[in-house]
Amino acid sequence: MTDGLYRYRARSAAGELVCGSMEAPSVDAVLANLRTRALFVTAVDRETALARTLGGSLSLGRPARRALLAFFRSFSTLVRAGVPLRRALEVAIERTSDPVLRESLRGVVADVEHGSSLGDALERRPRAFAPLYVAMVRAGEAGGILDDVLERLASFLERDADLRKKVRAALAYPAVVTTAALGLVLFLIARIVPMFAQMFDAFHAELPTTTRALLAIGSALQEPAVWIAGGVSLAALIGATVLAARTARGALLLDAARLRLPVVGTMLQKSITARVARMLATLLRSGIDLVTAIAVVVPVAGSPSYAAALGRVDVALRAGEPLTAPLEASRLFDPLAVALVRVGEETGLVDEMLLKVASYFETDVEASIATLGAVLEPALIGALGTVVGFIVFSVFIPLYALIGSVSK
Repeated sequence: MTDGLYRYRARSAAGELVCGSMEAPSVDAVLANLRTRALFVTAVDRETALARTLGGSLSLGRPARRALLAFFRSFSTLVRAGVPLRRALEVAIERTSDPVLRESLRGVVADVEHGSSLGDALERRPRAFAPLYVAMVRAGEAGGILDDVLERLASFLERDADLRKKVRAALAYPAVVTTAALGLVLFLIARIVPMFAQMFDAFHAELPTTTRALLAIGSALQEPAVWIAGGVSLAALIGATVLAARTARGALLLDAARLRLPVVGTMLQKSITARVARMLATLLRSGIDLVTAIAVVVPVAGSPSYAAALGRVDVALRAGEPLTAPLEASRLFDPLAVALVRVGEETGLVDEMLLKVASYFETDVEASIATLGAVLEPALIGALGTVVGFIVFSVFIPLYALIGSVSK
């Protein structure tokens, strides 16, 4: 029987509410696991396919990234200061304002109290703690350097959050301008253009093809059925895209299309390369071997295309091939990144070279963001001016001709 994801609610011996999720083959397995941790179970529900789809698409049931960042930063500080693990977790629970993270940490405390390692306790809550966090915490526990590993993890999350914020900000501007431009064009065609239709009809004016097409579109937009059909079509398109993104092939196709976008696609490739390189470097510096690090990064790469490429890298490494051969064959990683990693392999400094790759491409992304604004702003203004100019030309040229014929 395949494992499913179960969400549970329980009470500890002290009466505290403990909520979380667990992968298990059955409800009985979940109950048995929770009872070994001296928890009184009040509810166990298997997550449905619909909830899984909505939860994955909308990130429901997951703590906010900023909450995780604040937790790992404060938690690393407490552990480094010598605060006992249980007390450090309790302080983190008191400090966090994210309800999902708070409940997950309460479950972690209950597990730790009953003999679980911190890594195992985090792994039982996959919605809250990604495989990357679990792997690093386990490495820190095994090597007796949990405080150092938590510090590296917090630093990684800070750099990752900063890069994500910059990329989102760069993409938000053209999205907002494009939406506003489309709204303006629809307003002109649906409200302003039809005002001239009756005038042209009254004078039986001879209209050029562009004007007749524009008037026909404006007339069609007066019908509620057109807007309803457009809304239904848009909803169907969004729904089909979401459903396609939930399949392996659909996610790959959508991701490949995203990465091939002009200007934006190149920036996304650089940001993903920087993120993957920093994750691998962080894992390697925490004492995790390369094969395990690759396997950990695959599900959190942030891109189905890059995840598939890293999966092939994992297979190649297990077959005894060098790291750079499958990286180069994927054609997703920049030649500079591959060359630096090759130097790292030859000198035994793969982690250091990966950090150099991450730093270089993070700087390159920041430069690309500045270039993106300089390129897209005049392009969007030019496109909007062309569309508005076309509308004005199509309406006012026949109007001037009509005024001239009437004055004669």
